[in-house]
Amino acid sequence: MYKVILTFFVTISLIHGEDYYEILGISKTAGQDEIRKAFKKLAIIHHPDKNSDDPNAHDKFIQLTMAYEVLKEPDSRRKYDLYGKDGLDISDKKQTYHSWSYYQDNFDIYEDDQYVVTLEKHDYFESVTNSDSTWFVNFYSPMCSHCHHLAPVWKEVAKLLDGVVKIAAVNCEDNWHLCHQVGIRAYPTLFHFKKNSQHGTHYTGRHTQEAIVQFALDRQNIHLPEISKSQWKLILRGMETERPMLVFICGGQQNCFTSEEKLTVAAIFDKVIDVKIFVCEDGNWGHRKISYNTHAVYLPIYNASSWEPIFLNDFPDLNTLIEKLLDQLPTPQELTENNFENIKETDTAWLICFYLGDSAAADTQMKKLSTVNINFGKINCGRNGQLCSKLGVNRYPIWGVLKPGGAFELHHGKNTNNDIIKFVQISAKATNVRALTAVEILSILQRNSGNEVWFLDWYAPWCPPCIHFLSELRRASLEFDVSIVRFGTIDCTVHAMLCRQYNIHSYPTAMLINGSNTHQFTVQKTATNVIQFINERRNPSVIELTSENFHRKLAKKKSKVMWIVDYFAPWCGPCQRLAPEWIIVAKSLSDLSFINVASVNCEVEASLCASQGVRSYPNIRLYPIGSEGLNTVALYNGKRDSLSILTWITTLLPKKVRDLNSSEYREIFNSKHMWIVDFYVPRCGHCQRMEPQFAIAAQLVEKVRFGRINCNFYMYDCEQANIQIFPTLILYKLRRNNSYDGVRIIGTTAKTIRDEILETITNSRIKHDEL
Repeated sequence: MYKVILTFFVTISLIHGEDYYEILGISKTAGQDEIRKAFKKLAIIHHPDKNSDDPNAHDKFIQLTMAYEVLKEPDSRRKYDLYGKDGLDISDKKQTYHSWSYYQDNFDIYEDDQYVVTLEKHDYFESVTNSDSTWFVNFYSPMCSHCHHLAPVWKEVAKLLDGVVKIAAVNCEDNWHLCHQVGIRAYPTLFHFKKNSQHGTHYTGRHTQEAIVQFALDRQNIHLPEISKSQWKLILRGMETERPMLVFICGGQQNCFTSEEKLTVAAIFDKVIDVKIFVCEDGNWGHRKISYNTHAVYLPIYNASSWEPIFLNDFPDLNTLIEKLLDQLPTPQELTENNFENIKETDTAWLICFYLGDSAAADTQMKKLSTVNINFGKINCGRNGQLCSKLGVNRYPIWGVLKPGGAFELHHGKNTNNDIIKFVQISAKATNVRALTAVEILSILQRNSGNEVWFLDWYAPWCPPCIHFLSELRRASLEFDVSIVRFGTIDCTVHAMLCRQYNIHSYPTAMLINGSNTHQFTVQKTATNVIQFINERRNPSVIELTSENFHRKLAKKKSKVMWIVDYFAPWCGPCQRLAPEWIIVAKSLSDLSFINVASVNCEVEASLCASQGVRSYPNIRLYPIGSEGLNTVALYNGKRDSLSILTWITTLLPKKVRDLNSSEYREIFNSKHMWIVDFYVPRCGHCQRMEPQFAIAAQLVEKVRFGRINCNFYMYDCEQANIQIFPTLILYKLRRNNSYDGVRIIGTTAKTIRDEILETITNSRIKHDEL
């Protein structure tokens, strides 16, 4: 029997009810737009304000709101898909909702617009910052009347600038963390981002269509040169050019496009077609086919054998001209299986459209995407069936990227230009991620891939959390060379038999395979967690306890050693959220040789956990210094974040930090010892984060005494020490004349505090030796 120092129990109250997908009336493959639309429609119908005669209206609406809140977020939706409501961290706090008018008039005002890109917190930075496209982002709140007044203008701007600037909107009601991070303080706030920029320009002009469009076009840095009559004559005869040319005809009574329209065309076809202007006042156009109805002349790349200008007459609007210019661009290259194998050896990326039947629609879309710096091609799967089957192509049209080095990936998002461009930009960079063929999968799983380490992602294209994780996986892969770890994706709609054979029953499922060892990735599916997970497996800071080593390592614990153990279950939602925090705890304590941070997987080690009386997860237990084996245990029941856990652990360490009062602080200056003092105030967040780090540093440094002084109680002493910000650390070291010199320590972690102290002491000794 062991003695319990501290024990608490948590009761999680779950709201029970129907399946969340059934509540919203959607399928499990529904996208985010479909979820929003379904919720809005039902919210208007079933709101308690409109159903006052129904005594259960409030409870029903709470269920509806809960279903939407869970399914709209990729992470909570994945947990719900895997474990149902048991996988969610739903507290019993009172649920609230808006009035009926909010859902009728204010909910997601850009949901149905085909030109405005709706950005969420999970794709904002990936889409906008350092992008090869120009973005104009509207941060708004559906509760803001000015935002509603701007909405029709913003939609019209998006339509006019389609293909020129990405016009986007962020709902700060749903994404307030993102808006706070960006620094949004008022609505609507408009930010313009140039290509490859991290910081946007705040637009402060008038909220009119003309002003916003002009602002965006002025920042495209596009110059439309005006050519002379002599140049014009040379161009009409044919001249060598690197790109096709479009010349707008203006002057006299000519029906000319506006300057904004000309800039729009030049921006859409930037780096594809050279756009110029010819102004003629005397009516001598230089060619018999040019009349007052001619708006522009298109000149293909010069070919001596067959070359003729194309005269663009009687165009009713700009969109018709754009469509005509798209028709003139070269048709994307048709590739065969041999072509595909040959270009795998090149160092350039290819965007490939796989199709059946007529490729006209794909040709047009690829022409619209032609400003992307990538090669284009198309493959007819009717004529190249074996290649398409090998690559996992099972629906049409579908886009894929063949990367430098030969890796290949398919695009599983929407087939809109914005989604395809976003996919191309990150996928072409993520050369260490590849869609695996059946042969490659078996080679990895049957341990035939030598010393290679693989991170595998098993997914289904119809699963929205899977698509989100694919994007996170690409970002994570950028941190690792192939010599360290390779990333492979497995489409379980293509490799259904293999997925069943290896017991993959939920998506996404991720794992790290290193030789005969397989490590399941069960934490939140983010790039940061993937990077941390792989690094942790390469250099573990958390000890993995099993039935084989538990008795040897922990049951025979010596009195001078402390163990902190996390008993968890992989399917447990709170356990998954704790996992990355637990690694932070372990790394923070890693320099203390007498402390061991460990974990026990209770799904694998069920009998071990049962023998220790573990009945709920996560279960954090501390086996303290001064006790042997399992005789004494402290149970933790605080917040499950690294700061709270570290603060608790440091209270159970040998006390090395002294709480100073005024007289004790002044006594330092009569002492022969070196002191470091933490000046703090209790309610200061930075001070609270410093507290456990300062306590750990005190365990690491023997020759210095550690103290803390509360500046709320001892204001005079803090003022005398010239303390202006909190926390402030001052190292008091004795001079040769027996006076004390105060040195400010700027470190914020135990390791940096220790290193600064030791460096200061060393430098002080060197100076003394020189004297």
